Amino acid sequence: MKRFLCVLFTVLCAFSTFGCSGFYDAPEPFRYYEYRSKSVFGNGITFIAAVRGGDEKKALDEMYELAEDINSDMSLTLSSSALSMFNSLGEGQEYFDGYASERVEVSRRTYELIERSLSFYEDTYGLFNIAVYPLTKLWNVDAEGIGRYGQFGGEQPPELPSEETVEYTRKACEITHLKTMCDDGKYYIYKTHPGMMIDLGAVAKGYAADECIKIAKKYGVTSALINISGNLCLMGKWYHPQYRRYVPWELGVIAPRPRGVISETMCALSVGGDRTLVTSGDYERYYVTQSGGKTVYVPHIVNGVSGFPLGVVRGADGFENSADHIVSATIICNDSATADAYATAVCLMDCETAVRFLVERKLHGILVTQDERMCLVGVTESDENGDEYFIRKDGDNAVNGYKRYAIEEYSVE
Repeated sequence: MKRFLCVLFTVLCAFSTFGCSGFYDAPEPFRYYEYRSKSVFGNGITFIAAVRGGDEKKALDEMYELAEDINSDMSLTLSSSALSMFNSLGEGQEYFDGYASERVEVSRRTYELIERSLSFYEDTYGLFNIAVYPLTKLWNVDAEGIGRYGQFGGEQPPELPSEETVEYTRKACEITHLKTMCDDGKYYIYKTHPGMMIDLGAVAKGYAADECIKIAKKYGVTSALINISGNLCLMGKWYHPQYRRYVPWELGVIAPRPRGVISETMCALSVGGDRTLVTSGDYERYYVTQSGGKTVYVPHIVNGVSGFPLGVVRGADGFENSADHIVSATIICNDSATADAYATAVCLMDCETAVRFLVERKLHGILVTQDERMCLVGVTESDENGDEYFIRKDGDNAVNGYKRYAIEEYSVE
């Protein structure tokens, strides 16, 4: 369910303008790195890696192989993948008590990621749900729907579903219908509702980024940036091409408003090494439609508890967008799969709950709401006190778009 280029790396210049259909020379910020940019997973996901030190070429080759292996395991567009086969089981059948599908064998990697996802479900009050895929398809915000009806698709979206249809579909998304099994050293999944379908896209990219960092360490890499369509993992510090020394990374967080202007950066964030940053929000993958005479933005993140997409609520004459939901959530921690899952879940919380969620887990983050609040959790607006995370407000790399928001700072100590 995730975002494309939600966090944009902006060391002196934005490298997202470089093509990603093949391998390219390193852009200026990575002049002294071995650099690779490539489309992976067969559906436009961008893999970017820059590594310095150790056996750089072997590290990059193995990272790319890993991405392809993960795709063969977890892709929803490959009919041969285990998840595609699982999702197709029970198609067209009615639900009845006692229904159980045939079990599908999955890889150890897929099994472990499903188990982690079940833990994320419990930890996020059910808001991170890999079984929400039927609702994603119902609202036409899956990859196919966004491709057809989103800003680059151009087709007129169909009428929004009725609340009765949403509630009926939501029942297939209850996580209790997903069962896992380990038998004789092999791993299996099965379902107890024929309509259940799962999608690991909300954690697979984060998981892949984490694994790429492990590969980098194995080959002696000392500085690295891994970017899998907005899931950023940083290792060590950045080797500055002009200063010829290592300095903290500087990352630009994309402004969630106005929608569709993905090159606008809201703020520049200074971050030390060995961290991951993931941003989720309602502002890049969405389509626009009409309901009850109102314009409604329908984003790709769907709440499995309510059954509605992020920021979509029931109004007096149809659906409408809420006035105060979280439109962008950036999570900073040391595990990209965790950041991936939490960024999605936090967007579906009200702002106060989201802040409390991050503070209790000692996670750093930046939350932006529709009513123009910006909550800095473990991040400070001041760049003068030496904190690890701060918004750079002065100098060549400063970006001051964040100043349009009402700033609230929260400590995670």
